[in-house]
Amino acid sequence: MKLEQLLYFSEAVKYNSISIAAEKNFISQPTFSAAINKLERELGVTLLRRNSRGVKPTEVGEAILNNIYDIFTSVDAIRDTAFHYNHQGVVSITTIPCMCDRVLPIALKKMNEQQKAVTLAITCAESQAVYHQVLSGLAALGILFHSDKIASPEIRYTHLFEDEYVLYVGPASPYWNASSITIKEALAQPYIAYREEFLKDTGGLSALLRDTPPNIALRTDEMESIKKIISQDNYVAFFHRLMTKDDLYLQCGLIRSLPISDFDTSTRIGLIESTKYKPTAIDRLFIEALKSAVADSFK
Repeated sequence: MKLEQLLYFSEAVKYNSISIAAEKNFISQPTFSAAINKLERELGVTLLRRNSRGVKPTEVGEAILNNIYDIFTSVDAIRDTAFHYNHQGVVSITTIPCMCDRVLPIALKKMNEQQKAVTLAITCAESQAVYHQVLSGLAALGILFHSDKIASPEIRYTHLFEDEYVLYVGPASPYWNASSITIKEALAQPYIAYREEFLKDTGGLSALLRDTPPNIALRTDEMESIKKIISQDNYVAFFHRLMTKDDLYLQCGLIRSLPISDFDTSTRIGLIESTKYKPTAIDRLFIEALKSAVADSFK
């Protein structure tokens, strides 16, 4: 029996569906279903009642589900006890990529300065994926763009800071010497999109410009590639002003950032936690370090 199997069972009950639970946890349905089936075989009982409308826990499934929640609580208590003695641990966090350039390294440094040997297990994802990973318990903490869709009673949201988008341009851009750019001009430039940006509402800029996407010429999953291409040819991309203000490409004059003169590109960034799970001691310490890092970075 593995914790992963217990988690998948609880998620299937939560969504009343194996397929939906698998999708929310970013796992293929056959893999998700196989894990629950294996758990049922190991225990010798039927945990889920399956029909065309979805799944429901059986009587024994309900009883075991209560034990599973106790197990999750005990696992957190074990981690807290270990951290109390050795001041070592892992913080699991899923975050929008832009936080990795400045804020998270500062937060980690602050914890280690307190003689806390902390390792960050970071997964980068778009806001929607961050939300579902925390909701499902796959990540203890998440950092994302604020959205009205964050309305679940199972999610606690804490505002961290506000930022705004600026347009990165290179020497080959006709706007290289401009002091600002209009949104119409920006959207007409050959644009490099990051991952699924503008394919669907991934939060942040995709939400702001859902009705008027830019002129996408390239798409990549590498942030550094975007900046390198912009520095060498006539392409553009939106980046956050505060979170990338110390970027080496900017500091070395290989690219410039242009504010948008006639469109509000401000966004709110926040921390989310699951209300289903009690934060561990190391998670609480990291949250305080994160808030301090934000205050130091953007004051």
